[in-house]
Amino acid sequence: MILNSIEEKIKQLSFLRFPYTNVVGLARSIIAVGTLLTLITNSESVIIQRNVEGEVFNPLLSPLADINHFNFFLILGFDNFDYMKIMAVIILMLVISGFYIKISSVLHWWVSISFFFGSSVIDGGDQIAAVLTFLLIPLCLTDDRKNHWHTKQPSYSSKNVFGLFSIYLIRFQIAIIYFHAAVGKFDVREWMNGTALYYWLNHSFFGSSDNLIPIINMALKNDWAVTILTYGVIVFELMLFLALTASRKYRKKILPIGIAFHFSIILFHGIFSFFFSIVGGLILYLLPTYQPLNLRLWYPSK
Repeated sequence: MILNSIEEKIKQLSFLRFPYTNVVGLARSIIAVGTLLTLITNSESVIIQRNVEGEVFNPLLSPLADINHFNFFLILGFDNFDYMKIMAVIILMLVISGFYIKISSVLHWWVSISFFFGSSVIDGGDQIAAVLTFLLIPLCLTDDRKNHWHTKQPSYSSKNVFGLFSIYLIRFQIAIIYFHAAVGKFDVREWMNGTALYYWLNHSFFGSSDNLIPIINMALKNDWAVTILTYGVIVFELMLFLALTASRKYRKKILPIGIAFHFSIILFHGIFSFFFSIVGGLILYLLPTYQPLNLRLWYPSK
């Protein structure tokens, strides 16, 4: 009797929070775009960097490492990397198109995790993409739509709980990312004394471009501006963490601010793939995935 009651409540929750909508499709596509752009804009020599002797810098790419037998980009060997790169591009375009959700979800994760472990140009976004694509697999494997851009009427089925479970795991994961980003700064002296942003923007590797530095430093000459901006980053990251338990109205309002915040990181730090991965995560984290978006793309509602 109790088990039947629990099962009924789970089914009801899964019906009310029906997760198979184009919101998930939008997030999957944005995550795929990040990896796709990284692949098509970088050659093999950039993605897999080697020394003058031709040996790869990344120890995980050692031919002796067993993990490389499962790396998508290396299953045909190092000499055929470009062929597998083309295959990865095709897979990512398939993900963006929205077709073959079940198959493409597994392949998307395989490409993402392989790129994360094997690439020399990772910037944090690749790790997020690998985690999110993995957590999306249970949802995608139970998604019977023909295309992830389609919308459909909610169904009263116990299998919906797998999709809902994926969404909740992703939201918890994104919340932890922002919690760690904020709290982790508490142990760094420059973040605590309000000067960290100055050093990050002027960093020789992660800092802004030479064209922007003079303009940025004009604003950073003001001590108050540096302090407010530095502490503002921590406060905003904590606000994003607290969105885990916030109202739907609050989450919808903070989403565009979060996207703008991460877009500014592109402008000032040039970290592109991170933007797409985290925006895909923010969509799943902050938008109600049970409410389809009126995107009006080339696919009608189903």
